[in-house]
Amino acid sequence: MRTATTPAPEADPRIPFPHTNTVLACRTNPALFVHEHGQTSSKEDRDRIERARTACRGCPIAAGCLKWALANPKLTPTGIWAATTSWDRAGLRRRLQIRHGLDWVGVVAAADRDRARRNQARPPAPDPVPAASPMWTSHYQPWREPLTPGQQQRNRELLHLQA
Repeated sequence: MRTATTPAPEADPRIPFPHTNTVLACRTNPALFVHEHGQTSSKEDRDRIERARTACRGCPIAAGCLKWALANPKLTPTGIWAATTSWDRAGLRRRLQIRHGLDWVGVVAAADRDRARRNQARPPAPDPVPAASPMWTSHYQPWREPLTPGQQQRNRELLHLQA
């Protein structure tokens, strides 16, 4: 528990909390996301946790929220963050340390910066081509040069042979 002399933990600046103007379930109903260790014994607790996880799964900032929650364990010791409990997040942090080393937050932050830099350098995607009305399209190109009288005669003869 924090006392008056204990400063509040600071958030890791390498992974900022994601921003959105969208109305989020965690902001409109924060009580749904309150969760302490061991609160899975009753059916009501399990149902509430599942409702919170379902709300997180449809959230537009869930991936960024999870990164932030994982990077800031002192700020997220309890509660549901990006559809994870503190137990889930502890396991994810262990796997990230195994995969990327002790400074896994720096590795993830660097990958995010590189991805953002690549996306800025990428030209905008072209407008999608509207689908042709038939289910198939033809690559047929009409003859661009006029037919000579000899070619016209030959075409007539071929049509008469097939008829």
